[in-house]
Amino acid sequence: MKNTQKKLKAKHFRYLSQEYIDDPMKYLEDFFVNGTRIDYWLRDVNLLINIATNHQMASPTCINNYYIKELIQQVEIAYIIFKKCNIQIIENPLFFFSKKADYWKYTIDGIYTNNGIESSTDSIARFFSYKTLRQWYEVLDDLWIKTGNADDEFMSNQADEILAILELIQRLAVSLDKIRESGTLPGTKDSKENLKVKSKNQRIEQIGDSKDSDITITEHKKNPDFYPKKQVKIPLWLAPQAFSMEAIQSFFIHNCLDGWREYIKYWHRAAITENCSWSAGSNYSSSTLLFTYSCIYSLLEMFRNEADLRKITCTVQDPKQQIILRYPHSILIKHKEEKYTLNYTSTEQLEDSFLSIANLINQHAEIEWNEILYDWLEYGLSKEAYSNAEFSNQTLCIHDRLINIIELAYLLAYKDEIEILDTAFQH
Repeated sequence: MKNTQKKLKAKHFRYLSQEYIDDPMKYLEDFFVNGTRIDYWLRDVNLLINIATNHQMASPTCINNYYIKELIQQVEIAYIIFKKCNIQIIENPLFFFSKKADYWKYTIDGIYTNNGIESSTDSIARFFSYKTLRQWYEVLDDLWIKTGNADDEFMSNQADEILAILELIQRLAVSLDKIRESGTLPGTKDSKENLKVKSKNQRIEQIGDSKDSDITITEHKKNPDFYPKKQVKIPLWLAPQAFSMEAIQSFFIHNCLDGWREYIKYWHRAAITENCSWSAGSNYSSSTLLFTYSCIYSLLEMFRNEADLRKITCTVQDPKQQIILRYPHSILIKHKEEKYTLNYTSTEQLEDSFLSIANLINQHAEIEWNEILYDWLEYGLSKEAYSNAEFSNQTLCIHDRLINIIELAYLLAYKDEIEILDTAFQH
Protein backbone atom coordinates (compact mmCIF):
# COMPACT_ATOMS: atom_id res chain seq x y z
CA MET A 1 0.00 0.00 0.00
CA LYS A 2 1.37 3.41 -0.95
CA ASN A 3 2.39 5.60 1.98
CA THR A 4 0.68 8.97 1.53
CA GLN A 5 2.00 10.48 4.75
CA LYS A 6 3.66 13.82 4.06
CA LYS A 7 6.94 14.69 5.68
CA LEU A 8 6.74 17.01 8.65
CA LYS A 9 8.72 20.19 8.16
CA ALA A 10 9.90 22.96 10.44
CA LYS A 11 7.58 25.47 8.75
CA HIS A 12 4.62 23.60 10.25
CA PHE A 13 5.76 24.44 13.78
CA ARG A 14 6.74 27.51 15.75
CA TYR A 15 10.05 26.53 17.32
CA LEU A 16 11.15 23.08 16.14
CA SER A 17 14.14 22.79 13.85
CA GLN A 18 14.15 20.23 11.05
CA GLU A 19 16.95 18.43 12.87
CA TYR A 20 14.69 17.75 15.86
CA ILE A 21 11.76 16.79 13.64
CA ASP A 22 13.88 14.21 11.84
CA ASP A 23 15.37 12.92 15.09
CA PRO A 24 13.16 13.55 18.16
CA MET A 25 15.60 11.58 20.31
CA LYS A 26 18.21 14.28 19.75
CA TYR A 27 15.82 16.88 21.17
CA LEU A 28 15.08 14.70 24.21
CA GLU A 29 18.79 14.25 24.85
CA ASP A 30 19.53 17.96 24.40
CA PHE A 31 16.68 19.02 26.66
CA PHE A 32 16.69 16.48 29.50
CA VAL A 33 20.45 15.89 29.65
CA ASN A 34 22.21 18.98 28.30
CA GLY A 35 19.54 21.53 29.19
CA THR A 36 17.84 20.54 32.43
CA ARG A 37 16.66 17.58 34.50
CA ILE A 38 13.13 16.25 34.74
CA ASP A 39 12.76 17.23 38.41
CA TYR A 40 13.83 20.81 37.68
CA TRP A 41 11.56 21.03 34.65
CA LEU A 42 8.49 19.82 36.56
CA ARG A 43 9.08 22.57 39.12
CA ASP A 44 9.43 25.16 36.35
CA VAL A 45 6.13 24.04 34.80
CA ASN A 46 4.42 24.16 38.18
CA LEU A 47 5.72 27.70 38.75
CA LEU A 48 4.42 28.85 35.35
CA ILE A 49 0.91 27.60 36.08
CA ASN A 50 1.05 29.14 39.57
CA ILE A 51 2.13 32.54 38.23
CA ALA A 52 -0.53 32.57 35.52
CA THR A 53 -3.23 31.55 37.99
CA ASN A 54 -2.25 33.76 40.93
CA HIS A 55 0.43 36.44 40.62
CA GLN A 56 1.01 36.42 44.37
CA MET A 57 2.86 33.15 43.76
CA ALA A 58 5.20 34.72 41.20
CA SER A 59 8.95 34.33 41.54
CA PRO A 60 11.03 37.44 40.76
CA THR A 61 13.73 35.29 39.15
CA CYS A 62 11.49 33.19 36.91
CA ILE A 63 12.17 33.82 33.20
CA ASN A 64 8.59 33.18 32.14
CA ASN A 65 8.79 33.78 28.39
CA TYR A 66 11.85 31.51 28.08
CA TYR A 67 10.16 28.64 29.91
CA ILE A 68 6.93 28.99 27.94
CA LYS A 69 8.82 28.93 24.66
CA GLU A 70 10.57 25.76 25.85
CA LEU A 71 7.20 24.31 26.84
CA ILE A 72 5.69 25.03 23.42
CA GLN A 73 8.68 23.36 21.77
CA GLN A 74 8.23 20.33 24.02
CA VAL A 75 4.57 20.02 23.08
CA GLU A 76 5.60 20.19 19.42
CA ILE A 77 8.15 17.38 19.80
CA ALA A 78 5.51 15.31 21.60
CA TYR A 79 3.23 15.83 18.61
CA ILE A 80 6.01 14.62 16.30
CA ILE A 81 6.28 11.42 18.36
CA PHE A 82 2.48 11.15 18.50
CA LYS A 83 2.30 11.19 14.70
CA LYS A 84 5.45 9.24 13.88
CA CYS A 85 4.52 6.42 16.23
CA ASN A 86 0.83 6.42 15.27
CA ILE A 87 -0.24 6.64 18.91
CA GLN A 88 -3.98 6.24 19.26
CA ILE A 89 -6.25 8.68 21.04
CA ILE A 90 -8.16 7.80 24.20
CA GLU A 91 -11.86 8.20 24.85
CA ASN A 92 -11.50 9.46 28.45
CA PRO A 93 -8.08 11.14 28.69
CA LEU A 94 -8.57 12.27 32.31
CA PHE A 95 -9.51 8.81 33.57
CA PHE A 96 -6.00 8.11 34.84
CA PHE A 97 -6.59 5.06 37.03
CA SER A 98 -8.43 2.30 35.22
CA LYS A 99 -7.20 -0.23 37.79
CA LYS A 100 -6.23 -0.06 41.44
CA ALA A 101 -2.74 -1.09 40.39
CA ASP A 102 -2.43 2.16 38.43
CA TYR A 103 -3.37 4.18 41.50
CA TRP A 104 -0.99 2.40 43.89
CA LYS A 105 1.87 2.46 41.40
CA TYR A 106 1.48 6.22 41.12
CA THR A 107 1.00 7.04 44.80
CA ILE A 108 3.80 4.76 46.03
CA ASP A 109 6.38 4.78 43.22
CA GLY A 110 5.35 7.87 41.24
CA ILE A 111 5.10 5.79 38.06
CA TYR A 112 2.41 6.29 35.41
CA THR A 113 0.87 3.00 34.26
CA ASN A 114 -1.99 1.91 32.04
CA ASN A 115 -3.82 -1.22 33.16
CA GLY A 116 -0.90 -1.88 35.49
CA ILE A 117 1.74 -1.61 32.74
CA GLU A 118 4.20 1.29 32.57
CA SER A 119 3.75 3.13 29.28
CA SER A 120 5.46 6.26 28.00
CA THR A 121 2.95 6.56 25.16
CA ASP A 122 -0.11 6.58 27.42
CA SER A 123 0.52 10.14 28.60
CA ILE A 124 1.16 11.34 25.04
CA ALA A 125 -2.10 9.73 23.95
CA ARG A 126 -3.97 11.41 26.81
CA PHE A 127 -2.36 14.78 26.08
CA PHE A 128 -3.49 14.94 22.44
CA SER A 129 -6.81 13.28 23.19
CA TYR A 130 -7.66 16.08 25.60
CA LYS A 131 -6.76 18.84 23.12
CA THR A 132 -5.42 19.04 19.58
CA LEU A 133 -2.08 20.67 18.88
CA ARG A 134 -3.87 23.81 17.70
CA GLN A 135 -5.84 23.94 20.97
CA TRP A 136 -2.68 23.44 23.00
CA TYR A 137 -1.15 26.41 21.17
CA GLU A 138 -4.11 28.48 22.36
CA VAL A 139 -3.64 27.31 25.95
CA LEU A 140 0.07 28.10 25.95
CA ASP A 141 -0.47 31.47 24.28
CA ASP A 142 -2.94 32.26 27.04
CA LEU A 143 -0.41 31.07 29.62
CA TRP A 144 2.23 33.33 28.07
CA ILE A 145 -0.02 36.37 28.31
CA LYS A 146 -1.28 35.71 31.82
CA THR A 147 2.18 35.23 33.35
CA GLY A 148 2.87 38.87 32.55
CA ASN A 149 -0.52 40.41 33.31
CA ALA A 150 -1.92 40.22 36.82
CA ASP A 151 -5.28 41.62 35.71
CA ASP A 152 -6.17 38.73 33.39
CA GLU A 153 -7.33 35.25 34.37
CA PHE A 154 -5.64 32.17 32.99
CA MET A 155 -8.20 29.85 31.33
CA SER A 156 -10.95 32.11 32.75
CA ASN A 157 -9.85 30.91 36.20
CA GLN A 158 -11.55 27.54 35.71
CA ALA A 159 -9.92 25.41 38.38
CA ASP A 160 -10.88 22.05 36.86
CA GLU A 161 -9.40 23.03 33.49
CA ILE A 162 -6.21 24.44 35.03
CA LEU A 163 -5.62 21.32 37.14
CA ALA A 164 -6.15 19.06 34.13
CA ILE A 165 -3.71 21.11 32.04
CA LEU A 166 -1.05 21.04 34.76
CA GLU A 167 -1.39 17.29 35.26
CA LEU A 168 -1.27 16.50 31.54
CA ILE A 169 1.77 18.73 30.92
CA GLN A 170 3.67 17.17 33.80
CA ARG A 171 2.76 13.64 32.73
CA LEU A 172 3.85 14.47 29.20
CA ALA A 173 7.26 15.68 30.40
CA VAL A 174 7.81 12.53 32.47
CA SER A 175 6.84 10.34 29.51
CA LEU A 176 9.23 12.14 27.17
CA ASP A 177 12.04 11.68 29.67
CA LYS A 178 11.17 7.96 29.88
CA ILE A 179 11.45 7.71 26.11
CA ARG A 180 14.87 9.38 26.33
CA GLU A 181 15.95 6.83 28.95
CA SER A 182 14.83 3.97 26.71
CA GLY A 183 17.08 5.26 23.93
CA THR A 184 14.56 4.80 21.13
CA LEU A 185 11.10 5.89 20.04
CA PRO A 186 8.18 3.63 21.02
CA GLY A 187 7.15 1.10 18.41
CA THR A 188 10.52 0.90 16.67
CA LYS A 189 12.23 -2.44 16.23
CA ASP A 190 14.62 -1.65 19.09
CA SER A 191 11.85 -0.56 21.45
CA LYS A 192 10.60 -2.92 24.12
CA GLU A 193 7.34 -1.02 24.55
CA ASN A 194 4.07 -2.23 23.09
CA LEU A 195 2.24 0.64 21.44
CA LYS A 196 -1.23 -0.77 21.90
CA VAL A 197 -3.20 1.81 23.84
CA LYS A 198 -6.83 1.31 24.69
CA SER A 199 -9.03 3.35 22.38
CA LYS A 200 -12.52 3.35 20.96
CA ASN A 201 -11.88 2.65 17.28
CA GLN A 202 -10.99 6.26 16.68
CA ARG A 203 -9.36 7.06 13.37
CA ILE A 204 -5.74 8.18 13.36
CA GLU A 205 -5.17 10.80 10.72
CA GLN A 206 -1.99 10.88 8.68
CA ILE A 207 -0.01 14.04 8.19
CA GLY A 208 -1.30 15.64 5.03
CA ASP A 209 -4.78 14.19 5.49
CA SER A 210 -7.32 16.83 4.53
CA LYS A 211 -9.11 16.18 7.83
CA ASP A 212 -6.05 16.74 10.01
CA SER A 213 -7.14 19.67 12.18
CA ASP A 214 -3.76 20.26 13.80
CA ILE A 215 -1.51 21.03 10.86
CA THR A 216 -2.87 22.23 7.56
CA ILE A 217 -0.25 22.09 4.85
CA THR A 218 -1.47 24.81 2.54
CA GLU A 219 0.71 26.30 -0.11
CA HIS A 220 0.44 30.07 -0.26
CA LYS A 221 1.52 32.23 -3.13
CA LYS A 222 4.47 34.08 -1.68
CA ASN A 223 6.92 36.66 -2.88
CA PRO A 224 10.07 34.65 -3.72
CA ASP A 225 12.25 37.56 -2.59
CA PHE A 226 10.65 37.77 0.84
CA TYR A 227 12.84 36.87 3.80
CA PRO A 228 12.57 34.82 5.96
CA LYS A 229 10.81 32.15 3.92
CA LYS A 230 8.79 30.33 6.53
CA GLN A 231 5.20 29.98 7.63
CA VAL A 232 3.98 30.53 11.15
CA LYS A 233 0.84 29.80 13.10
CA ILE A 234 -0.98 32.88 14.30
CA PRO A 235 -2.53 32.60 17.79
CA LEU A 236 -6.29 32.19 17.59
CA TRP A 237 -6.96 34.73 20.33
CA LEU A 238 -6.50 37.57 17.83
CA ALA A 239 -10.15 38.26 17.04
CA PRO A 240 -10.93 40.24 13.86
CA GLN A 241 -12.35 43.75 14.23
CA ALA A 242 -15.04 45.30 12.03
CA PHE A 243 -13.87 48.56 10.47
CA SER A 244 -15.17 51.75 12.06
CA MET A 245 -13.88 55.09 13.29
CA GLU A 246 -14.70 53.95 16.82
CA ALA A 247 -12.48 50.88 16.38
CA ILE A 248 -9.55 53.02 15.22
CA GLN A 249 -10.10 55.47 18.08
CA SER A 250 -10.17 52.53 20.50
CA PHE A 251 -6.70 51.60 19.25
CA PHE A 252 -5.44 55.03 20.34
CA ILE A 253 -7.31 54.88 23.64
CA HIS A 254 -5.02 52.00 24.60
CA ASN A 255 -2.00 54.15 23.79
CA CYS A 256 -1.40 57.63 22.41
CA LEU A 257 0.22 58.33 19.05
CA ASP A 258 3.65 58.94 20.61
CA GLY A 259 3.26 55.81 22.73
CA TRP A 260 2.58 53.57 19.73
CA ARG A 261 5.48 55.07 17.79
CA GLU A 262 7.78 54.50 20.74
CA TYR A 263 6.64 50.87 21.00
CA ILE A 264 7.35 50.25 17.31
CA LYS A 265 10.81 51.82 17.57
CA TYR A 266 11.75 49.81 20.64
CA TRP A 267 10.23 46.61 19.20
CA HIS A 268 12.31 47.03 16.04
CA ARG A 269 15.46 47.56 18.08
CA ALA A 270 14.79 44.52 20.28
CA ALA A 271 14.14 42.31 17.23
CA ILE A 272 17.31 43.11 15.28
CA THR A 273 19.84 43.79 18.04
CA GLU A 274 21.96 41.06 19.57
CA ASN A 275 21.66 40.70 23.37
CA CYS A 276 18.74 43.13 23.39
CA SER A 277 15.26 41.92 24.26
CA TRP A 278 12.00 43.77 24.80
CA SER A 279 12.01 43.55 28.59
CA ALA A 280 15.77 43.80 29.19
CA GLY A 281 16.76 47.11 30.75
CA SER A 282 13.30 48.62 30.29
CA ASN A 283 10.01 49.01 32.10
CA TYR A 284 8.23 46.95 29.44
CA SER A 285 7.06 43.45 30.33
CA SER A 286 6.74 40.55 27.91
CA SER A 287 2.97 40.83 28.12
CA THR A 288 3.24 44.43 26.86
CA LEU A 289 4.90 43.17 23.69
CA LEU A 290 2.26 40.48 23.25
CA PHE A 291 -0.40 43.15 23.66
CA THR A 292 1.38 45.40 21.14
CA TYR A 293 1.67 42.52 18.69
CA SER A 294 -2.03 41.67 18.97
CA CYS A 295 -3.14 45.30 18.54
CA ILE A 296 -0.93 45.92 15.49
CA TYR A 297 -2.02 42.62 13.97
CA SER A 298 -5.71 43.47 14.47
CA LEU A 299 -5.27 47.00 13.11
CA LEU A 300 -3.65 45.75 9.89
CA GLU A 301 -6.26 43.02 9.52
CA MET A 302 -9.11 45.50 9.94
CA PHE A 303 -7.77 47.87 7.27
CA ARG A 304 -6.93 44.98 4.92
CA ASN A 305 -10.43 43.53 5.14
CA GLU A 306 -12.03 46.93 4.58
CA ALA A 307 -9.77 47.58 1.59
CA ASP A 308 -10.89 44.26 0.11
CA LEU A 309 -14.54 45.22 0.61
CA ARG A 310 -13.92 48.54 -1.14
CA LYS A 311 -12.11 46.65 -3.93
CA ILE A 312 -9.05 48.87 -3.66
CA THR A 313 -6.23 47.76 -5.93
CA CYS A 314 -2.68 48.71 -5.09
CA THR A 315 0.61 48.61 -6.92
CA VAL A 316 3.01 46.37 -5.02
CA GLN A 317 6.54 47.70 -4.94
CA ASP A 318 9.48 45.46 -5.78
CA PRO A 319 11.01 44.56 -2.38
CA LYS A 320 14.49 45.08 -3.80
CA GLN A 321 13.58 48.67 -4.58
CA GLN A 322 11.90 49.49 -1.28
CA ILE A 323 13.27 52.62 0.30
CA ILE A 324 13.06 54.20 3.72
CA LEU A 325 9.79 56.10 4.10
CA ARG A 326 11.00 58.95 6.29
CA TYR A 327 10.55 62.27 4.58
CA PRO A 328 13.03 65.18 4.71
CA HIS A 329 10.46 67.52 6.22
CA SER A 330 7.90 66.80 8.89
CA ILE A 331 4.22 67.68 9.25
CA LEU A 332 3.10 69.42 12.42
CA ILE A 333 -0.45 68.75 13.63
CA LYS A 334 -2.52 69.74 16.64
CA HIS A 335 -5.19 67.59 18.29
CA LYS A 336 -7.00 69.24 21.17
CA GLU A 337 -4.15 70.70 23.23
CA GLU A 338 -1.45 68.30 22.04
CA LYS A 339 0.94 68.88 19.15
CA TYR A 340 2.48 66.00 17.20
CA THR A 341 5.15 65.86 14.53
CA LEU A 342 4.60 63.37 11.71
CA ASN A 343 7.98 62.30 10.37
CA TYR A 344 6.80 59.40 8.20
CA THR A 345 3.79 60.93 6.44
CA SER A 346 3.80 62.98 3.23
CA THR A 347 1.35 65.67 2.12
CA GLU A 348 0.25 63.43 -0.77
CA GLN A 349 -0.91 60.83 1.75
CA LEU A 350 -3.03 63.44 3.54
CA GLU A 351 -5.37 63.65 0.55
CA ASP A 352 -6.76 60.15 1.24
CA SER A 353 -5.55 58.60 4.48
CA PHE A 354 -7.44 55.33 4.02
CA LEU A 355 -6.14 54.75 0.50
CA SER A 356 -2.61 55.56 1.70
CA ILE A 357 -2.94 53.01 4.52
CA ALA A 358 -4.26 50.37 2.10
CA ASN A 359 -1.31 50.99 -0.22
CA LEU A 360 1.16 50.60 2.64
CA ILE A 361 -0.42 47.39 3.94
CA ASN A 362 -0.65 45.84 0.49
CA GLN A 363 3.08 46.21 -0.06
CA HIS A 364 3.18 42.82 1.68
CA ALA A 365 0.84 39.87 1.26
CA GLU A 366 -1.15 38.80 4.30
CA ILE A 367 1.05 35.78 4.94
CA GLU A 368 4.13 38.02 4.77
CA TRP A 369 2.71 40.39 7.38
CA ASN A 370 1.94 37.37 9.56
CA GLU A 371 5.54 36.23 9.25
CA ILE A 372 6.93 39.70 9.86
CA LEU A 373 4.96 40.33 13.04
CA TYR A 374 5.51 36.86 14.43
CA ASP A 375 9.26 37.03 13.78
CA TRP A 376 9.39 40.41 15.48
CA LEU A 377 7.50 38.95 18.43
CA GLU A 378 9.79 35.94 18.69
CA TYR A 379 13.05 37.84 18.35
CA GLY A 380 11.81 40.80 20.36
CA LEU A 381 11.33 38.49 23.34
CA SER A 382 14.73 36.84 22.98
CA LYS A 383 18.29 38.11 23.03
CA GLU A 384 18.94 36.59 19.64
CA ALA A 385 18.83 38.71 16.51
CA TYR A 386 18.81 38.25 12.78
CA SER A 387 22.26 38.95 11.41
CA ASN A 388 21.29 38.68 7.76
CA ALA A 389 21.85 42.07 6.10
CA GLU A 390 18.90 41.60 3.76
CA PHE A 391 16.51 41.06 6.65
CA SER A 392 17.93 44.01 8.59
CA ASN A 393 17.31 46.27 5.62
CA GLN A 394 13.75 45.02 5.31
CA THR A 395 13.03 45.48 9.00
CA LEU A 396 13.98 49.14 8.71
CA CYS A 397 11.49 49.57 5.86
CA ILE A 398 8.87 47.67 7.85
CA HIS A 399 9.57 49.82 10.92
CA ASP A 400 8.99 52.99 8.88
CA ARG A 401 5.93 51.55 7.18
CA LEU A 402 4.30 50.57 10.49
CA ILE A 403 4.83 54.04 11.97
CA ASN A 404 3.52 55.59 8.75
CA ILE A 405 0.37 53.45 9.03
CA ILE A 406 -0.13 54.45 12.67
CA GLU A 407 0.30 58.16 11.88
CA LEU A 408 -2.23 57.94 9.05
CA ALA A 409 -4.63 55.92 11.21
CA TYR A 410 -4.47 58.67 13.83
CA LEU A 411 -5.24 61.31 11.19
CA LEU A 412 -8.16 59.23 9.93
CA ALA A 413 -9.58 58.53 13.38
CA TYR A 414 -9.65 62.19 14.42
CA LYS A 415 -9.86 63.92 11.04
CA ASP A 416 -12.58 66.32 12.24
CA GLU A 417 -10.60 67.30 15.34
CA ILE A 418 -7.05 67.61 13.96
CA GLU A 419 -5.58 70.86 12.76
CA ILE A 420 -2.65 70.67 10.34
CA LEU A 421 -0.31 73.47 11.36
CA ASP A 422 2.57 73.21 8.91
CA THR A 423 3.08 71.32 5.64
CA ALA A 424 4.84 74.11 3.75
CA PHE A 425 8.16 72.33 3.61
CA GLN A 426 6.57 69.29 2.00
CA HIS A 427 6.06 71.04 -1.36
